[in-house]
Amino acid sequence: VIYTCEPISGHKQLFWEAFPAGSGPSDRTTYMFTYLDAEPDRPSLTAMLEEYWEAMPRYQGVSLDELEPLRVLFGFFPTFRDSPLSPGFDRVLQVGDASGIQSPLSFGGFGALSRHI
Repeated sequence: VIYTCEPISGHKQLFWEAFPAGSGPSDRTTYMFTYLDAEPDRPSLTAMLEEYWEAMPRYQGVSLDELEPLRVLFGFFPTFRDSPLSPGFDRVLQVGDASGIQSPLSFGGFGALSRHI
């Protein structure tokens, strides 16, 4: 389930996903993501990681002091509305991951496809 708990701010809206982790009943894996273009005035990866820590208590309902992070990963995934991967034939519509408009964090190409329909 993709969840958002805050309004759009600064050209972005934060989306969250959380999954149980196998290490214990209260352990979880949490993702925060957003969709942005590559304009220079967009937040840096470092700024987005800082925003993750600021927003985590509101999303999970837990103080940062109560958390014991085991691993922190962050990065970006370039995706395309108009894919540079053109089909080799006329009258062929590429969809999902094959289209190059995939979204690796939100259930792959299907989620990206449904956003662009």
